Amino acid sequence: MITSKRHELLLQFIEKNKMVSIHDIVELFTISSVTARRDVEFLEKNTGNVKRIRGGAVWQDSTSSNEGRENASTKYLNNRFIEQSRKQSHEKGMIAKKAATLIQNNESIMMDAGSTIFQLAKCLSPQLSATVFITAMNIAEELEHYEKITKIVLGGVFRSKATTMVSSMMEQLISSVYVDKLFIASTGLSFSHGFTCNDILEADVKKQLLKSAKEVFWLVDSSKIGAISSFQISDFDPTHTIVIDDRIIDKDLEKLEKRMKVIIAKELE
Repeated sequence: MITSKRHELLLQFIEKNKMVSIHDIVELFTISSVTARRDVEFLEKNTGNVKRIRGGAVWQDSTSSNEGRENASTKYLNNRFIEQSRKQSHEKGMIAKKAATLIQNNESIMMDAGSTIFQLAKCLSPQLSATVFITAMNIAEELEHYEKITKIVLGGVFRSKATTMVSSMMEQLISSVYVDKLFIASTGLSFSHGFTCNDILEADVKKQLLKSAKEVFWLVDSSKIGAISSFQISDFDPTHTIVIDDRIIDKDLEKLEKRMKVIIAKELE
């Protein structure tokens, strides 16, 4: 139910324009970007027509919500990231929720790129007080309204197809940082090749990230076990921890537990 006059006007504004940015909303209503995002979130939860996207909102007719989602992904994100996000989305959500419980107030953390890490950003408590080093633009924007989090984006060359930042300059920046906890992702996990990914530049960044944290947490869903991507990030390290969903089969779990620490994200948690 829409009870606020501003929410009612915003709903009409989005319907008229079909796609609006947070900047558009800020200028129209003379409000902060934080308030604009909260208004969009409110409309998304309380109407069937507003869809929050990176950087703004889109209007969705009840008969064409999928079309609106695709249009949004084309302009604000990209097909590669959207498609990756849809794979094992439930399992990724379970992993993200579990990983969020590992972060304590006043810690410094590093967040790698990837759809599961993006879900982690969405699961952080609004009351969390921390310093977060970020390597992906979509995660930086997701954390924009977290007022108690100090956000530091490690700049480099922005790659829109993956929403990531890469370059030798970025690797130098990472080498000057040391954090309490790193949350990192991979596209492949095999017992013969360890953790792997599909991009050589991203692999280089991830390797540097691994040197910059006291504790390392791999967020990997069980569907990736057995997959070998083109470039190795790391072999198994007994000091590292993997957070994985409870769909993992017993045989694979036994193998993992011999190589590193394992945390299982369960359905009811």
